[in-house]
Amino acid sequence: MARIKESALQQEIMTWIRQNQYVYLATSDGKQPRVRPVVLFIHEGRYFFATFSGDSKVAQIRSNRLVEINIPLSEDGHTGYIRLSGNAKIVNNAALKADASERCFFFDQYFRGYDDPDYTLIEFEPDIAEYLRPGESYRQSCNLRF
Repeated sequence: MARIKESALQQEIMTWIRQNQYVYLATSDGKQPRVRPVVLFIHEGRYFFATFSGDSKVAQIRSNRLVEINIPLSEDGHTGYIRLSGNAKIVNNAALKADASERCFFFDQYFRGYDDPDYTLIEFEPDIAEYLRPGESYRQSCNLRF
């Protein structure tokens, strides 16, 4: 199969990302990588995670903003993945935290409100995507900065 041009590839990757909220987040704990499942949600074209303030990922992101996201893909019995590399940052803007909390489907199960001290909002800013389409044997990369 011929490789598709980057803009079409970007669109295809974005379609998968919108369909898959459960992802794996990799951070660094000193020299040790740490990977865990998280829920990624998109709000106004930006990527977010809601988490507990005391979770280790919060301290790890404060220490090192470089992170990766892995999204496993499955289609018609074939597997693939999207790997996103970029930066994460802790959001301190109260209005953005309030607005984002309305877009997070599980928010009310864990937090008392956007001003709950246990609630931390993390924004993810992807730079590069690596994509292995389900059923294919080669991966493609593209820039996700538009």
